[in-house]
Amino acid sequence: MFQIERHKTIYNYLLDHKNATVNELSKLCKVSPITIRRDLDKMEIEGFITRVFGGAVVDSNIVPEVTYEEKEKICIKQKESIAKEAASLVSDNVIVILDSGTTCMEIAKQLVHKENLKVITTDILIAAYLMKYKNIEVYCSGGRVQSQVGCCVDNTSVDFFNSINADVCFVGAGAINKEFSLSTFTSEKVKIKQAMMNAAEYKVLVSDDSKFNKKSFCKICDLADFNLVIVNDNIDKNLKNNLEESGVTLKLV
Repeated sequence: MFQIERHKTIYNYLLDHKNATVNELSKLCKVSPITIRRDLDKMEIEGFITRVFGGAVVDSNIVPEVTYEEKEKICIKQKESIAKEAASLVSDNVIVILDSGTTCMEIAKQLVHKENLKVITTDILIAAYLMKYKNIEVYCSGGRVQSQVGCCVDNTSVDFFNSINADVCFVGAGAINKEFSLSTFTSEKVKIKQAMMNAAEYKVLVSDDSKFNKKSFCKICDLADFNLVIVNDNIDKNLKNNLEESGVTLKLV
């Protein structure tokens, strides 16, 4: 098992169990306790875990991935406001990329009154929702579909986005850390999100304020890499000022 694979295995185990001993992780990864100690030291430096005597505990700011049904219950009003603002950026006759997730689903609902759109998405639920509208041509990026989440998660999607050009891309947030970097749950999703951003002329991050000061395992990019970040207006004022000072173009709704 390569180091990155061990780190992912350790990370997921700690998310499930909250803590683990070196011996537990050694058996899990089938490597020596010395190797596990080195892994834990590196993961602590990167901010994902806290070392304790004989093992490690998970950082309280680490965000686990939840099912689509669970996401639907979180920050409903905020997502609706964000989606309305996002959809206002879309004119008729353009090509739109929609990330997976419930915030982008809300954007999809707001796009149905536009004319002659092409919408490309990694989310099979978004594709299924939009397919009944004759004014929207829908593309799903393809590949393996993640159970209970509904997004396409393999290199088929990466290859698809590498082959197209789009006008605007809306990316959902898994976690945003204190250094204003966007992260997600797997390296597969990193490649897909980076590919969809590279395919679009204008890049927009859509996020409710609950995603800030959190982290997930794999970094995607910095928030300053987006042309615009849309977030609900009850975001902390100090956080807002820090975002703007770091070069992030922010729209509060």
